[in-house]
Amino acid sequence: MTWSDLPEVRAVPRRETYFFLSYAHSVPLSAASRPDTDYWVSRFFHDLAAAVRRGATRSGDLDAGFFDGQVSPGADLRQTLTEALSLAHVFVPLHSPNYFRNAWALGERESFRSRLTRLAPARAERHLLPVLWLPLPSWGDRPETTQALDLVPDADDRADYAENGLRALCKLSAYRRQYESVLAALAARIVTVTETQPLARSRAATLSSHPVTDGGGPALVVTTLTDHARWRPYAGQHELAVADYVAATAERLGLPTRVVDLPAARALAPESPTVVLVDAATGAAAARAALAGLPRWVVPLVIAADHERGESAPESIAGTLQDAGFPRVLPARAIEEFERCAPLLVTEARKQFLRHGPVDPPDGPATPKPSLRPSRPSDGPPGTGPGLPPVRPFDTTRGKDER
Repeated sequence: MTWSDLPEVRAVPRRETYFFLSYAHSVPLSAASRPDTDYWVSRFFHDLAAAVRRGATRSGDLDAGFFDGQVSPGADLRQTLTEALSLAHVFVPLHSPNYFRNAWALGERESFRSRLTRLAPARAERHLLPVLWLPLPSWGDRPETTQALDLVPDADDRADYAENGLRALCKLSAYRRQYESVLAALAARIVTVTETQPLARSRAATLSSHPVTDGGGPALVVTTLTDHARWRPYAGQHELAVADYVAATAERLGLPTRVVDLPAARALAPESPTVVLVDAATGAAAARAALAGLPRWVVPLVIAADHERGESAPESIAGTLQDAGFPRVLPARAIEEFERCAPLLVTEARKQFLRHGPVDPPDGPATPKPSLRPSRPSDGPPGTGPGLPPVRPFDTTRGKDER
């Protein structure tokens, strides 16, 4: 299956659905990957939806299922997913170690649970159908794991499911029979619950993503260098400001995030991973001056949605910022480039901060991590600091031909 094989995306589900699929997003391996979507999750979703349709008797007025791979790029994710959660009858979370550390995924679960508060506990639990997607460590066993395994009637199939997780059964042809056994059991339960105990129409609580206590680390800071407070260079294609889109991408990858203005980002950046979205209209000299003094782990992205190549090409802005000691990020022009690099951008910011950010001693203020590289005189503007070694480039085109 390729991405072109998938059905046309849509912004908001128009009808009720038998199930909503929830999962922790994985980081794309390269810029060639579709942003924020795991191939095997998509494959499983379509297999499960097909199995539900085969057993359903209400397919005329209900859609089989919904997952966020169907959401149009640039849509308001919170609004879209809240609408989808309000229309689903069964919530299907794909449990993995990352699921319980992912604030966005847990927010989806809490949003759906808000619709179950008036039901008796036993009936409410029937609308939650967990799947063991990846094996959990022994100390991470949860009651939901037993619930997921008990659904499979065959003991041998259940043992393979417990040992490997459904993702492995989906990927490996040697487990095809076991995969179809689990798939059939899941689809049968979804159809039974939806058709015998349907949820009354109700509005789910607005999706939120509170930081997970054991997620660790400071929140990612996202800011912009532009004249527009809510900058939307792709206004005809994106409902969200670009800063909000990057923040939503980070939260879906499990990184707590805050969007602030540049002065606030300057105050937070010494102790936080930071992304700066730079309007190419700013110009190279002005961008360098505006970002002078920010820590070396701050990752800029030059967005040039409305600019042509020329003497003041956005590439020159990126080069100027690299010369000032920032990681190298090639400009994003088309909306597709911006969407591809958004998840890579936030993970690179996290990586740069972990590599070069401050060390917190037991007592006393945080101090910068020492560098083993020889220092060199600074040729940057005041405030960039002496001896900034070059940072490994982050190229948004990397991996386009590696897949």
